[in-house]
Amino acid sequence: MYRLILLEKNDVISEILKDTLSNFSMKKITNIDEFWVNYSRINPNYLILDENFNDIDPLEFCRIIREKYSFLLPILIVLNFYSTVDLEKLKSLGADYLVKPLNKEEIVEKIESRLKPSRVLPILKEKETTERFQISYEEIMEKIRPIIKEEVKVEVSTILRQFLEVLERKNV
Repeated sequence: MYRLILLEKNDVISEILKDTLSNFSMKKITNIDEFWVNYSRINPNYLILDENFNDIDPLEFCRIIREKYSFLLPILIVLNFYSTVDLEKLKSLGADYLVKPLNKEEIVEKIESRLKPSRVLPILKEKETTERFQISYEEIMEKIRPIIKEEVKVEVSTILRQFLEVLERKNV
């Protein structure tokens, strides 16, 4: 079952999604501090943020998620039709968006399309993946630490975390 976190103050989006996504457990959060405290425990497969949430700027929210938590987690921002959010910046942060008023079919399609298996991952055969990648992030970093410059470590670490996250999601 997929875990979806919905950050909204009112019940507009939750009412649309209610009884629609049968393979989801949905957790509605109305306070950004509650979200940050519970993020790791919930370990969501999908995030939806209503622009009217007001506790955090949508671009800042996406930036924090990407930097601190997950490069691959699908994020959907629900925007007002008069929104001033920079859509190019939003896309560069790997987030998707919908503009209100919302259509039930449209929001469900957006959510389900992002959770379909990647087209790249089937290239890696299941057996090869599990046999070749039985090494942790810490082990890899320990092996390459002596041979890379300090400035490069952050970049390598970021790329490695992304790669391992893809593998982890594939095996889930």
